[in-house]
Amino acid sequence: MAEAGAVCVASTGAHLFKGSAASIAVFPVVPDRDTYPQYGRDVDLTFFEVGLAGHWMKFLLHHVFIYQANLRPGWSLLPD
Repeated sequence: MAEAGAVCVASTGAHLFKGSAASIAVFPVVPDRDTYPQYGRDVDLTFFEVGLAGHWMKFLLHHVFIYQANLRPGWSLLPD
């Protein structure tokens, strides 16, 4: 986990054009004080944003996951 990153997108509204979402990216998941001595994480790849773009990403991810769960054509070609 010290070499893996993680992203979390949490919606804070339901409307496609008026909603927003909190997007959080952390790299690496487990702090690595040897490689990144100041904070334990890469500050260029660790961020937090709130806005409409994150809400759209959450919307698209939701529909892609439903598409995969229904085993629609080409479902195995989509990334998890």
